[in-house]
Amino acid sequence: MPKWAKALIGVVAVVIVLIIGFLVYTNVAFISKDEVKERLAEHINLDEDDIYFENIALEMDSNQYEVDFYYNNNEYEAKIDAKEGKIIYTDYPITNTNNQTNSTTENNTSTEEITLEEAKEIALKHANLDEDTLTLVKEREEVDDGRSYYEIEWKDTTYEYDFEISKTGEVYQYDKDRLYD
Repeated sequence: MPKWAKALIGVVAVVIVLIIGFLVYTNVAFISKDEVKERLAEHINLDEDDIYFENIALEMDSNQYEVDFYYNNNEYEAKIDAKEGKIIYTDYPITNTNNQTNSTTENNTSTEEITLEEAKEIALKHANLDEDTLTLVKEREEVDDGRSYYEIEWKDTTYEYDFEISKTGEVYQYDKDRLYD
């Protein structure tokens, strides 16, 4: 057998091992798409069979699932932590107060309004960041579609961190993007 054939077989074997390793890693490190559906349905207090899940995409750079779904012919989206399964954000209007209480309890928040400083602390804790290594870019109160929240943005030498924190302390949205991509 020629040397080039042996080298080619070796390269193919390495690629196969890497692919298998990656697949095993994603299956062990992250919750499954079925668990994403289950947790989202539980969070918004709907039967999973009543929701049409159009797309569930794993965003490796942020360790989040981005979910596009329909309920009653209305389109919604959600972001879910891929490791712990916590709901980070959804634009679905949650009306069940019991479910909101459960959700806010998990995030160590209450139904009382928080201050901007408290929102900043929640954001830092949520992303496991140290304020001393960051530059505050933006901090302000926003109202969008009748929803009042704090918009907070930090950056360091590599990343920009964007947050939307509700007045009750729930993390509506969290994005981490490279500065120079």
